[in-house]
Amino acid sequence: MFSAISRLVIRRPGAVVLCGFAAAALLLSVAPRWDEVTKDDDVRFFPPGYPSVVGQELLERGFPRDAASSQVVLACERLDGPLTSADYAAIDAMIARFSRLVQEQRNLGVKRIDTYKTPVIGPRLRGDGGDIGARAVLTIISLDGTYQAKTTRVAVDRILDWADQQRTEFSSGLRLGVTGSAVVGHDINTAANESIEKTTWMTVFLVVVILLIVYRSPLLAMIPLVTIALSVVVSLRSVAMLTKFPDIGFQVINITKVFVVVVLFGAGTDYCLFLIARYTEELKRGRSRVDALRHSIEQVGGALVASAGTVIVGLGMLFFSSFAKIKYTGPTIAVSLAVALLASLTMAPSMLALLRGAIYWPFREVRREGGSAADDPDFDEAPAPGFWIYAADLIVRHPGAILSVCLVALLPLAVVGYRARPSYNQLADLDPDRPSVVGSEMIRRHFAVGELSPATALIDDPKLDFRSEAGRSAIAEVSRRLLAIENVAEVRSLTQPVGRPLGGPDRGFFGGFTDDLLRRGAVSRYVGVKPADSADAGHITRFDIIFKTDPFSQISLDTLERVRTVLDEATADGQPIAGTRAIGMAGSTSMVNDLRRVTTADLRRMYVLITIGIYVILVVLLRRPGIGLYLVATVVLGYLASLGLTDLVFSAMHRGPAPWGGLDWIVGFFLFVILVAVGEDYNIFLMARVLEEERKYGVTEGTRRAVAHTGGIISSCGLIMAGTFGALLVGKLASLRELGFALSLGVLLDTFLVRPILVPAFLVLLDRAWHRPPGTAMVRQASFLEAGRSHAVEPSSEGV
Repeated sequence: MFSAISRLVIRRPGAVVLCGFAAAALLLSVAPRWDEVTKDDDVRFFPPGYPSVVGQELLERGFPRDAASSQVVLACERLDGPLTSADYAAIDAMIARFSRLVQEQRNLGVKRIDTYKTPVIGPRLRGDGGDIGARAVLTIISLDGTYQAKTTRVAVDRILDWADQQRTEFSSGLRLGVTGSAVVGHDINTAANESIEKTTWMTVFLVVVILLIVYRSPLLAMIPLVTIALSVVVSLRSVAMLTKFPDIGFQVINITKVFVVVVLFGAGTDYCLFLIARYTEELKRGRSRVDALRHSIEQVGGALVASAGTVIVGLGMLFFSSFAKIKYTGPTIAVSLAVALLASLTMAPSMLALLRGAIYWPFREVRREGGSAADDPDFDEAPAPGFWIYAADLIVRHPGAILSVCLVALLPLAVVGYRARPSYNQLADLDPDRPSVVGSEMIRRHFAVGELSPATALIDDPKLDFRSEAGRSAIAEVSRRLLAIENVAEVRSLTQPVGRPLGGPDRGFFGGFTDDLLRRGAVSRYVGVKPADSADAGHITRFDIIFKTDPFSQISLDTLERVRTVLDEATADGQPIAGTRAIGMAGSTSMVNDLRRVTTADLRRMYVLITIGIYVILVVLLRRPGIGLYLVATVVLGYLASLGLTDLVFSAMHRGPAPWGGLDWIVGFFLFVILVAVGEDYNIFLMARVLEEERKYGVTEGTRRAVAHTGGIISSCGLIMAGTFGALLVGKLASLRELGFALSLGVLLDTFLVRPILVPAFLVLLDRAWHRPPGTAMVRQASFLEAGRSHAVEPSSEGV
């Protein structure tokens, strides 16, 4: 196959380059843009049966007219004292203007507006002093889209613009904040889009700078850059094109674009560098340009396909995830990487053939003086002197000591990484100047912060009418049990619509009259009296649960699990809701909790599938199961050490009132998937050279030569990969910055510790143990430094 590719590239380089640009131009003209086909972040990304999926279905069945999926919260506060009558007048005028806006713009998707005057819920929307002396009031705008849906983002954009105009109408001292789950989702997507743009340009800039440093020749640096830039365009448009075929059912996720750009510029540039490095090496051997290019493609092509195959298999395994966002992100990057691999094997060598010796301008073309490699077999005895010769010689001299020191350094970090707990706090992912964060701090000063996004529990009992006395009694008992859960600030339901049970002997006449009005208003709010199907009338009820903590925090997620447990226990025989058919959870906390459940399960599945898949590839390529197992173990060790050190760094840098909650969940997930695959990528490059050198010089000498020959180019590739991943540090989301740091650190550890030390030291130790006669001392190998250009002492030629 590689012989055919080399013939095509050598005979028709111009046609190959033209076809590449023509394919890009065709896709640009016929394929949709990435932004046009990205999917909404809908609750239905979760598998069927998950609590948030069931909860959303019950909301739509029981409360079709106001089945809101997210909220915008307008917070009005005065810090220097209670709200004045003029403040309330300004707030009322603001609410009236917003109501007119909703009438004019129906596509905002507003389902309901709750104010401090709304029956039932209104009194709970006054902060601090309640009716008298309140310093803040809330207005809750319920939207029909989920908190990260595209329609919700558009609506929040308009509401934020409108809110900016309202602030000019407020008197001095009265402040307006905008927050809520819909605004959190909006800010996350806004930050993600800003990150995509900044990361893309930073990635290109870093790759250009590194290539110019490595090559110093602008034309030589241009070849990888043009090749990968073209690959990115073709990949993104090809993936977007898949959405035009409904039978495939492929979905495009917005944030995936960041990973496509970063991985392609990192890994794709590496592929080009390995090819160019081998081409330059063959020219130094004295080959002609044509022979050097042919030999480079034939010798490096297999290693490129094998190394890319590990990454493609690793990412492709994500297709077996349950969570749709992960399920389609992995294959998208895998398809893109396959495109980059094809371009590296065709476009890059074609440009080398077309530009000929000009690629080294302004320097002289690389040539060897005094004969060809065939005429001078001593040329292969040792690579040119340099750092990696010294490193290789040191590893071969003291493999045991060096291996021990590295393991002592990595194992404690790996233990920290193994114990690291992921965070799902979406507010913590945002910078402190984002509207949702600023607004949440306003709410925190006057209300339970759980008001940002109450959790809603829904009960479907086909045999119990919740409007009846028996139904009310069951709701009262369940409300009491829920309120007893630690970290629950308030439970609002049919029997306690304002967070406390109605009635009581000391309520008086007016109190009793008010309670009667609340009971009547609470029925339509907390019981599905006008469901989508009349058969469900009265059989679906809801509980709004307010937590004392941030609804996205780990504590709130754990509290939600206890809520679910209490509800499940209440459905047992003899319990208040024993005939329940379904229990669902709605709201942002439920969605984040389901995200935690599904990603935890997926990560465990990926640990197994990716590890087995890459191990199988290594066994097929190397035909040495033991070494393949060790290679996988070293990369997993590097992953855990990188995760542990990243956790230590960011926890030390953490500032804020809340304690450090851990690295964002995407860090551990994608760090494993990408780092394990990329780590084996470099191991394959090294082992391919080890096998090539081993045939001539044996395992120990072949390993030394492989480290010396490949050290420079793999280090350059590692620096480029680390640099491209480091571009994520300019992202506007904390999760991307954490992931960028972790990936860069992991690649550097793999490049300068795992691949050049742990792997060759193990090979040398294994070879010596295998060929050491019983009762004899180790035979000291001659080093490059001692051997110079003469023949080295040749160890056993048998394979490991």
